[in-house]
Amino acid sequence: MASQLLKRAAEVIKRQKDRTIKAARENTHTTALLASGIAGSGTAVAAAFADQKMGEGKQWKVGPVPVVAIAGAAALVPAFFTRKMPIVQAASVSAGMTALNIAGYRWLVEEGIDPGQPG
Repeated sequence: MASQLLKRAAEVIKRQKDRTIKAARENTHTTALLASGIAGSGTAVAAAFADQKMGEGKQWKVGPVPVVAIAGAAALVPAFFTRKMPIVQAASVSAGMTALNIAGYRWLVEEGIDPGQPG
């Protein structure tokens, strides 16, 4: 009698554990998307702040290289080493690419595109 109760209790505990693991696995994708969005938005704010304060309204550069581009490349590095952590990987890619995109945009606006009229 007692052994039957222990077996049933063990089965209930195992099912509960399996349900919890499955729910966490299903929520990983949603959490990764949320982390990615927050990382991208935070990077955009940080890049704008750095350029305004340190670059005095223009791109903040070390020599000819924008600091935001350097930060973006550095933020991408963890994505290559966090294959088993999709949330960290998504945040790393989003932050890095956002910084590189902002640096490219600022470079094109300040130095590369001639003003014109919409066609």
